[in-house]
Amino acid sequence: MLSTHRLSPKNQVTIPRGRALAGSAEVSHLRGLPLMLAKPGTSERFPYVMLLTEPEMQRREQAILNDAGFTGEQKLQAITLLNGRAANMAMDAQNRIVLAQNLIEHLKLSERDVFFVDTNTALQAWNPEHYKRWAGLDEVQPPAIDLDRFLAI
Repeated sequence: MLSTHRLSPKNQVTIPRGRALAGSAEVSHLRGLPLMLAKPGTSERFPYVMLLTEPEMQRREQAILNDAGFTGEQKLQAITLLNGRAANMAMDAQNRIVLAQNLIEHLKLSERDVFFVDTNTALQAWNPEHYKRWAGLDEVQPPAIDLDRFLAI
């Protein structure tokens, strides 16, 4: 069973303050990007939302600017697309945000629950049912990616 967070009737949700927000005591807003992720070993794709702090968003913009493979115009296009897709969401002192309507629609939530994955640089918001299917949690066969080989280092 996944630990989920309930979306209020006003689309407000409390987000976990884990690694992605560590050292970011002054976070006043997050940027939300609607993305898709392929299930390992299949062509099936699942929607999720990447939530980034402003410094992390700026780091990604800088990576675009530093990419020697892009022309100046391509860099501008990439940064414009990145920022144009990102929803700005204020975060209060209790780590609550109002999840933008387009992001809720992107997640295709059948219930009002959101599952968060906390990476070192971002939070991912998932429809819990989609995450279970993507991760193969309901399958008899193990996922296509063998995490044990990375954990045994």
